[in-house]
Amino acid sequence: MIYGLTNSKGGVGKTTIAVHLAAWLSKKKRKVTFIDADPQSSASQWIRELGLPIQLEQIDSPETIIHRLAKLASDADDIVIDGPAGLSATTRAIMLRADKVFFPCGPSILDLRAASKAVTLLREAQKTRKGKPSGSLIPNKLQKRGRLSREMMDAAKKLGVPMLAGLSLRQSFADAAGQAKVVSQMGAPALLASLEMNQLLKEMTRG
Repeated sequence: MIYGLTNSKGGVGKTTIAVHLAAWLSKKKRKVTFIDADPQSSASQWIRELGLPIQLEQIDSPETIIHRLAKLASDADDIVIDGPAGLSATTRAIMLRADKVFFPCGPSILDLRAASKAVTLLREAQKTRKGKPSGSLIPNKLQKRGRLSREMMDAAKKLGVPMLAGLSLRQSFADAAGQAKVVSQMGAPALLASLEMNQLLKEMTRG
């Protein structure tokens, strides 16, 4: 299975979710390859520091993604791609090769507009590939009682893609990379974050 995490806006939790997905799959004894396709390469150091048996590839060329993914897929059970922020040729290449694409979306109208542009690109890929990839929105940094979060959730339903379990605005998610851990390794202070992330990862990998 090839999972792509992408969006047209940065700072929405794309890398955090991608790293947690790769770690979760690896702990289930899956043979995982992680492709860091973001020029910032912020995921690469985090993946290395986790110390899990995850093959790391740094690829930010759309041509390389198109040509290498078939070979990498033959050697792995799962591939997780952390895509770049922005609707670049690399983002298009990911959508032309992934089985599932996910759009993390923060709780603001600007985040939602960015996700809407990514969904438009998804529709183009689905037309080219006659159905694939599937696409889902991941609401992130939610404040359960916040007006903006409620409005964003209501507006997101109009995008026409499934919406998965959201992640709350929690310090544990922000701290995980600095501690070179995933939230399930961070003990009691991160328990609620770990439960939320676990529920999301189950939804992402279902089917």
